[in-house]
Amino acid sequence: MRMGVIGLMLIITHILQGSIFGFIRISDTSPNFLVMIVVSFALLRGSKEGGCIGLAGGFLYDITFGTRLGPSAIIYGLLGLICGRLHVNFYRENSILPFGCTLLGSLFVNGLVMLGFMIDGETDVMFFITEIIIPELVYTIALTLIVYKLSYFINEKLEYREKRTRNIFVP
Repeated sequence: MRMGVIGLMLIITHILQGSIFGFIRISDTSPNFLVMIVVSFALLRGSKEGGCIGLAGGFLYDITFGTRLGPSAIIYGLLGLICGRLHVNFYRENSILPFGCTLLGSLFVNGLVMLGFMIDGETDVMFFITEIIIPELVYTIALTLIVYKLSYFINEKLEYREKRTRNIFVP
């Protein structure tokens, strides 16, 4: 049930990212909702599930937008694993850590994408930083709290349902 709901959320986010969210561009960039979803669920569920969610989301991204199959899956999978390591020491109601992780995660993803373009010899570094990374970073950070709160709500409902199904600590 849990993976089905999270998978459906990934698919819906992916479809919206490629369609409707493309119309809410500011300075020719749109927010990276996949980073927000991966970071949110990695912080809420841990590194294993964060890595799986990142891998699945990156794979969807590669299938739809990528020229190669696998690079985005690896990048987002690593992001989920790294952010999920903070799950143990994280107070879920705290909204500061998701901001920091989303900021660093967005820099990590865009830095690796830029590195890939540099290896192919297809990018001007300063243009990429000033015209793509910084506007996307600001836009993504601005929407992080909304996505995190939505992910938190969904996660709480899923955990409550799992506890009721297993009859653990629920009257």
